[in-house]
Amino acid sequence: MSIVKIKRITVAVLTVTLVFAVSRSFSKIVTNVQPDISQEEVRAVVVDDFETEEVKWNVETTPKMLKEEGDNKKRRNPVKHVQLKTVEGGPADLAVEKWAANGKGLQKTKVLGINFQFKYPGYNSVHLIPEKPLQMPGRSRALSIWVHGRGQDYKLEAWVKDYKDNVHILKFGSVNFVGWQPVKADIPKYIPQDTDTFPQTRTLKLERIILRSTPHASTDNTFFFFDQIKVLTETFEVNFDGEGLEKNFDSIKDDSKEPEKKADSPK
Repeated sequence: MSIVKIKRITVAVLTVTLVFAVSRSFSKIVTNVQPDISQEEVRAVVVDDFETEEVKWNVETTPKMLKEEGDNKKRRNPVKHVQLKTVEGGPADLAVEKWAANGKGLQKTKVLGINFQFKYPGYNSVHLIPEKPLQMPGRSRALSIWVHGRGQDYKLEAWVKDYKDNVHILKFGSVNFVGWQPVKADIPKYIPQDTDTFPQTRTLKLERIILRSTPHASTDNTFFFFDQIKVLTETFEVNFDGEGLEKNFDSIKDDSKEPEKKADSPK
């Protein structure tokens, strides 16, 4: 047998051995036993998809738009116009949920659109406010939303309130892009979402979503569109369903049978 042939056989054997070793090192044993020891049930939950009018959204601006009519008021109004409405559409890359306990995310036919125009440049902002704060289930780890931009120099943030009524600002960053993109903001661990009492979980509430212009943003007629607000959350909760188990022990039974001591009568 030639030396070249021996080398080829050796290389082939080593290759097969390496592939087998790698496949074994990355193999996963699948059983019907769930990993309860991790105490984690992390999932993405859609809290609003703008498909229905179940959640009503309002809009505010800073500076505020003057309500008075008249040519003089119109000329010095800092906001030329602002309109919030639901329109047909949706991002092509957005995957539709196959199942959802709250019925959200199963369709993608509508989006929330905002059209506005400020008269002067500066630190202008547009606030999208749900009529009732959106409940974020479980212990939230991140918040995401699909945004359709038109190349306007704005930044996006969200305000969430904890169970102590403290408001926290989550930064999504710049939305100065063209077309649909998902943006995400991580939720810091220092925001309180549980207590030592039952139930332990104390959910956050989404108070508002804010578009903030940079000083360099144009004052042209501006459009933004939003779809599917989603929360990455841990839904595991320890259920306190063991009340009364201690009554099976003799010490509890003996204590319950012990006669009450009568107070000594005054002499």
